[in-house]
Amino acid sequence: MSSRSGTGWVAIAIVLGVALTLVSSDALAQVSKHDSKLTISIAVPLYHGKVKSEAPKCVRGRRVTLFERRSGPERKVDRDRTNRRGRWTVKVPLEDLQPQDRFYAKVGRKLNIVSGEGYVCRGDRSRTRTFVGD
Repeated sequence: MSSRSGTGWVAIAIVLGVALTLVSSDALAQVSKHDSKLTISIAVPLYHGKVKSEAPKCVRGRRVTLFERRSGPERKVDRDRTNRRGRWTVKVPLEDLQPQDRFYAKVGRKLNIVSGEGYVCRGDRSRTRTFVGD
């Protein structure tokens, strides 16, 4: 009877060893997550801003979309990609601008994950800016 219980413990030890190996390999696969901060400014007719992050790889090449806030569905105005310093610009034609139009921008999240390793740059939404006009 003692040989049977010894075999049972060996089987349990093997199963636990395999489970720990799988868990430790998952722990080695690292995905770093980085916050992004999106700014917006107005220099009529340009809306522009910057994507900021503690990780330089989260600044370059991000897609920024400018939206007009309105009652009902929001209107997508245009989009741009950030340059190497995180700057973006969207031109809004003057004839499309009305006094008190409100605009904000969004940057989507950026994923770069291969075989369980890589990074995620979180998305952000800017504050809303109002076009004062004449």
